[in-house]
Amino acid sequence: MIRITTQAAGFARSRSSLGWLLLFLTAHGFAASNGVTELRQRDFRYGTVIIDTPGTYRLAEDIRFRPNSPRHLTRAIERGLIPQELASHLGLPIGSRVPAHKATAPLPTQLLRGARDAAFSPGGPLDARYDPAAFGLGFFAAIVITADDVVLDLNGHRLEQSHEHALMQRFFSLIELASAPFIPAQGPHDFGSGFKAAQRVTIKNGTLGRSAHHGIHGNDNRAITLRNLTFDGFEVAAVALNGVRGLRVHNVTAKNRKGVPVLGTFSSAQFIKPYLEDLVRNGSAVTLTVQGQPLSAADALAQLTTLIDRVHGDIVYRRSGGQRRMIDPATHPEAYGLFHNAPGLVDGNGYGFLLNPLGVAVNGFPTTEQEDAANGFLFHNVHIERLHGFINEVVALNSGTGATIDPIGAVWQLFNTHPDTGAPLTVSEIGLNARYLGNPVANAQALVAKAIHAGDFDQSPLSVGRSSITPAMVRWVEAQAGYETLAAVLPTDQPYLCNGDSMFHVNKGMVGFKIDGARYGVLANTSVRNARNFGKPGTDLCGDYSKSLSHPLAELPGYGGARLRGYSFAGSKRVTAVHATVQNAATLAGDVSAFDAHTDSDRILLIGATARRLTAGEATSSGVQVPNTVPLAAGVRIGRDAGRVRVVDFCARRMVGAGGAETFVDDTGVARVSGGCR
Repeated sequence: MIRITTQAAGFARSRSSLGWLLLFLTAHGFAASNGVTELRQRDFRYGTVIIDTPGTYRLAEDIRFRPNSPRHLTRAIERGLIPQELASHLGLPIGSRVPAHKATAPLPTQLLRGARDAAFSPGGPLDARYDPAAFGLGFFAAIVITADDVVLDLNGHRLEQSHEHALMQRFFSLIELASAPFIPAQGPHDFGSGFKAAQRVTIKNGTLGRSAHHGIHGNDNRAITLRNLTFDGFEVAAVALNGVRGLRVHNVTAKNRKGVPVLGTFSSAQFIKPYLEDLVRNGSAVTLTVQGQPLSAADALAQLTTLIDRVHGDIVYRRSGGQRRMIDPATHPEAYGLFHNAPGLVDGNGYGFLLNPLGVAVNGFPTTEQEDAANGFLFHNVHIERLHGFINEVVALNSGTGATIDPIGAVWQLFNTHPDTGAPLTVSEIGLNARYLGNPVANAQALVAKAIHAGDFDQSPLSVGRSSITPAMVRWVEAQAGYETLAAVLPTDQPYLCNGDSMFHVNKGMVGFKIDGARYGVLANTSVRNARNFGKPGTDLCGDYSKSLSHPLAELPGYGGARLRGYSFAGSKRVTAVHATVQNAATLAGDVSAFDAHTDSDRILLIGATARRLTAGEATSSGVQVPNTVPLAAGVRIGRDAGRVRVVDFCARRMVGAGGAETFVDDTGVARVSGGCR
């Protein structure tokens, strides 16, 4: 077993010049160490590297994160690293390749059973070293930093997810600055109560590549420095820090990912699988009748895992030449219809850099009433070079208490349509007259809900409190008498909830610098270039909420998924942007705002900012349907609830929109504006 933690070196507190120098460096956040720990590809073979001891860590080579891949596990069995008897007990095949649905996540043998305070050491597939709560949804990061006083030097190398792991682990950050990705009592899973956030961390000198979610993510961190970094391939955000205090970002560029192969429904398939496995393991007798045929938990699991393995096989193994990685529509039409991501872009909200109050950043834009704001930050010489997205609205049924979701929080997605033909996939038609047809993912969610109502999870460690698929909805699935159509099971006044994604996060669109709930910060010499939101207009199924709300957690009216903001200041105070640029920003169907100060932001100062070539609503006519508004291009937009905003020497050129273009949109009527283009 190779130990990769490094003990911080002690040194004599002498009055020598060297001793005083070391004391000075340590006091200012530099970790004194008796050596540098090198990280190599082999350290990541069976899972996440956890840095739980202060020190300096350095990549010795490029790292492609692909833990517990089918290939690695198959070889481990062949070489006796996993004894055949144990492999059989774990459900791993002997003499053939381990299937995708059995791989890429922690094995039961790798989950700790009580020794949570043990120092992390990497080893083989049988070494228990991962907290089962924190890692309950898989390897959520390549590197987890829980120690204070850490320097992570990428050393000119690249750290990224493999294509395979980015497909199978959709919830992920390359570097997580805490022991879990969520603070206690938040997130799509019970991540436990033993949360530890890192302080005084420097990450520098290299490239953070492909990631299914974030490059760097953290909660409740202090004194974080990021410098000389390139982000190239994130899907949700390059950096997302919630409740950070003392952030410095210097000399950084960011481009998000293209060629994303699957939609969020593939995550739903992965998330619901452990619930079916639990039912099968415990001998549940619950069956679900779909189109007159009984479906057991074992049947549903077999259908689901077959679908997952087919997607994996097509995307990981069947790529040839320079062709895009995608599901084969001819060989696997059902998987293609459900999961194929036609634009190849992130289908939920996408950001460059995100600051947020402590906790999740999935709800509406915040106000200053929220506690634990990000406080004291500097972005210097930071540039977003590409930010493309395709926000996909997922309509949720109204359960009477909110969106209808499964135990993990994924929407019970019924109104999905074929990516090529637009035909409904799961129901007979879109609307209240819909009859249930089903698909392996929706069937699994409904069967799990029926098992929850039957009490089959009462003794299970799996959390089921989020599930809101009602008994009446299950009767509709089974086409019981009186429940043939959706109209029989939904509220008549508001049957649907809109403006959300596949996890019913509030759709906010694409944002370059999302400065939310932040205080006392400066952005100096920053830019957003080549930003596009290809999202379509919002559906009219929820009626006209252009001046109200459909999503219960939204803060702003109307559909938000088609919008694009270069810089967004929401619930923030005392933030200054000097020499900030937004250039080449466009949407198909929504507003474009280069700079947007909204909710109750106050004391926002823009100095020498510029906006060039903004295009709002490239594919939009003036006759848009509700709840959408005619797209407007705005250089600076100031919401009605914003406080003191001052703009000095702002210049906007070449802006067009289906609904017009305005250099300033000031809904407060009191913003101070001086200077202009020279």
